[in-house]
Amino acid sequence: LFKRIFNSTLLTFTSMTKVLNLSPNDSDALHCKVIIFLKLGKYQNALDLVTKNFSEDQLPLERVYCLYRLNKFSEGAELLRKYRATGSNDGGLRHLEAQVAYKLEDYNASLETYYSILQETDSKEDTYNDILTNFNAAKAALLFSGGKLNEKYTMADSVNTYELAYNYACTYLGRKDFKKVEKLLITARNICRKSLTEDDYNEEEIEQELGTINVQLAYLYQLQGRITEAIELYQNVLKFKGTDITVSAIASNNFVAAKKDSELFDSARKLKVASANTLDTKLFRSQRRIIAMNEALLSLYMHKYTACQDVTRRLLEAYPENDDLYLILASISYRQKKITKTIQELQEFAKLKPESLSINFALIQLQLLQSNPTSALETLENYLSSIKDNTEKYRPGYVGLLVWLYEKVGKPENSVRALDQASTFWKSGVMSDESRSILKQTAAFKLKTSRYHEAAQDYEQLVKDDPLDIQALAGLVASYSQYDVNLAEKYESSLPDISASMEIDIESLEKVVPGVKKSYIKKADTKTIEKQKRITPKKKKKRKPLLPKNYDPAVPPDPERWIPKRDRSYNKGKQRKGKQQLMKGSQGVAVAGGGIGVVTSQPEQPAPAPTPKPKGGVI
Repeated sequence: LFKRIFNSTLLTFTSMTKVLNLSPNDSDALHCKVIIFLKLGKYQNALDLVTKNFSEDQLPLERVYCLYRLNKFSEGAELLRKYRATGSNDGGLRHLEAQVAYKLEDYNASLETYYSILQETDSKEDTYNDILTNFNAAKAALLFSGGKLNEKYTMADSVNTYELAYNYACTYLGRKDFKKVEKLLITARNICRKSLTEDDYNEEEIEQELGTINVQLAYLYQLQGRITEAIELYQNVLKFKGTDITVSAIASNNFVAAKKDSELFDSARKLKVASANTLDTKLFRSQRRIIAMNEALLSLYMHKYTACQDVTRRLLEAYPENDDLYLILASISYRQKKITKTIQELQEFAKLKPESLSINFALIQLQLLQSNPTSALETLENYLSSIKDNTEKYRPGYVGLLVWLYEKVGKPENSVRALDQASTFWKSGVMSDESRSILKQTAAFKLKTSRYHEAAQDYEQLVKDDPLDIQALAGLVASYSQYDVNLAEKYESSLPDISASMEIDIESLEKVVPGVKKSYIKKADTKTIEKQKRITPKKKKKRKPLLPKNYDPAVPPDPERWIPKRDRSYNKGKQRKGKQQLMKGSQGVAVAGGGIGVVTSQPEQPAPAPTPKPKGGVI
């Protein structure tokens, strides 16, 4: 009876309680109650019931599943190891083992478990696509975390469901194959819309389900620099209230990153959504770190330097391995125009993490901006000395910067030594792109410093390895021409003819201005040139002089026309008459010795020009 009830799962919780009241120790009834708790989502109640009434080796699947749903992944992993040690090979437990490893970000272990399950599962089974979907999710997560994928995990793309198409797209996104990513994401979106429409979902429910795909597509556009398209997709996802909180959080964070330092208050509101406490168990560690770092950067952009510093230092305690956090701390001083303090802080950080590429090169950049190549050279030498792997140490970019800095500080002999050491290392193995690049740098520097025999030896090795390398062949001819003209002529015949390889327009070449962006100059034909010769230049029209109104050329101009009218000689009488008029009026207007705002004058003498006074002033 209890088995029939267990299989059908039709017994209600109340009925099961009544059964257990009659038989409290009945294992089947207890097992049924555990399943009912799981169906109701009461995982803690189910775990308590299992722990109280069953031994540790009983109901392993239900026990681990409860721990998994309660986000107790470490406890679940420990329990799974015990079951595996006893020889248990239950299919359900293996699924849980792969999923727990995925949640613990142990992607290699998750991949290996899923791969072994796939090998044992028939592709026609209903569960095959679900396993394959999770397998691809683990592959994508491994690539996103910077891990390397084993070739044995490579499988043919299958897009039977939109989940599969989406996870394949994520895998290619980890490999930076953007063309395939866009194609697969659009395919996933089309399949999803079609299948949900057939299942009678309404438009809002379809858009909510499409949220994950649209956010990933927007992220792809963001990586490609298509910011406007990305922002539009993020806004479309965020306007639906029923969207999954994890999808909304990632969309909000990416939207803020796309807007950068514009609309900061709106960005702050969106980051609150992305940093909610309920997301701690739903987001991966790297995702939580990125969102928290964006909060610190937002505080930096809003000039909240103390808040930015506090957040960043807390993050350093949680993520001490992340070098970008040190750069954020240094940026606080830099944004306040304290360049010297920024350099000092970066020097302290470089002592703490001497192997950090980002910290050391940020320091080198600031030292060069301060016109201090000597300090920049010292920083680079300290960084290179901390690198133990010679393959990394002698990378062409590092060697090129080192040589350039040696030249800047006037140490050409050190430049030669650095190039020789790098070329010796790369010559010891099979010729590769890195070794060819270093050897070319070495040969070019020796040719520049008049060490023609040594330069010729390096160019000979390059030509021997690749006879079609025109750059190496030209360098060899240039080296030989300095001391052995016959050899130079011999190799010079192997160089391609310039006229055969390209058509050079001498007139256009002479028009090119050094330092100006190269532009296309169309060569004029004969007809155009003849037409230009026939065209006479237009004469410039002479501008007519501006004359005053009622101008009469017969009347000579007034010699006092540049003097104000009040100061002209023929207006003096009018001033005296005006002042005589001032004698008339009310009492106190013309008091002897001066009145309000006026100065008296003798009538028989010409008065000087009146001095302007402030309006309403009293003298």
